[in-house]
Amino acid sequence: MRRYKLVVSDFHVGMGQLLENGEVNPLEDFIFDGRFISFLDFYRTDEFAHAEVELVLNGDFLNTLLIYYGQDTPSEMSEADSIEQVNKIFAGHPELFDALAEFARTPNHHLTYVVGNHDPALLWRGVRDLWNERIGVDTFFPGFVHAFDGIWIEHGHQYTMSNHFDPDHLFRQDGKGREILNLPWGCIWVIEYLYEIKKERVYIDRVQPFGRYLFLGLFFDPLFSLRALVRLVFWSIRQRTRAGMWRSREEFLRTFEMLDQASLVPKLDPFARRILQKKGYHTVIFGHNHQAAYRRYGRDKLYINTGTWNDIIHLDVQNLGRQRRMTYAFIEYRGEEKPHAKLKVWKGTRQTEEDVIF
Repeated sequence: MRRYKLVVSDFHVGMGQLLENGEVNPLEDFIFDGRFISFLDFYRTDEFAHAEVELVLNGDFLNTLLIYYGQDTPSEMSEADSIEQVNKIFAGHPELFDALAEFARTPNHHLTYVVGNHDPALLWRGVRDLWNERIGVDTFFPGFVHAFDGIWIEHGHQYTMSNHFDPDHLFRQDGKGREILNLPWGCIWVIEYLYEIKKERVYIDRVQPFGRYLFLGLFFDPLFSLRALVRLVFWSIRQRTRAGMWRSREEFLRTFEMLDQASLVPKLDPFARRILQKKGYHTVIFGHNHQAAYRRYGRDKLYINTGTWNDIIHLDVQNLGRQRRMTYAFIEYRGEEKPHAKLKVWKGTRQTEEDVIF
């Protein structure tokens, strides 16, 4: 039987394009349900109907950091809060999850979900059970890393200080004694800062690099940029005070390192090369920084970044402008050879039109 594996990442699926009152949801990033549904249909029918196909959702498929429903402390995510968040996402994209369920129920087709920094809700057992109930077939949840046959798949957030989760302390107690997710400061920054300003500039989280946008905004959008900078400074002070991190000069300087990380696109190539130096690994696949990449090191070492299907607005000269590339990794097994990986772009199958909401 022919064997294939597909890897996608960073869809950031939220609670739908429209709010209950009919207004456009400013916090929704993913509006390409139809294209992903055609992708799933393609890889479960015709020549792939009788093949073994595994779809790996390599982190940030769901965006459980941006679901607001009136709680006073949205960054304190209990299991019950997380279940409510994911139920809202299911309700906002019913056709997409129907298609995922149909893919997973196809004979010899499987789903794997690697956790990223925007979908930490999946760390709760109750949320994973809810996902499996919606899909109708058990999904494999390997945690932060999915490694097999010389291939290392990981979202990539664990290599940045801002989004690193402590694997030994994934949960903590809040002030009321409830168990909540032990979120790194980068996740809290998204919840408490980034998505508040996203309500004013819906494209803000799609601009790379963010720090350069704020600098240029001082000239082209000065009032908003000044407000955003002031809010960032006050958020940083409040966050560091809340965490009790003003006790030393080193911790004070670390605040600036945190802000610097928040404004830049993380470079993951060095970490991929480090993994490729380990015995037995020939391919590393990351996501996280939304920059699709295909890098060969020598004759038999490969790094792929699956990028994102959402629009990105680049401010660097190399990729200047708005860009949309629905990239994914395609892994093929060829007899006794080691699996062969490629970076592909999904072009669709005869779709002549789609709704546009922005």
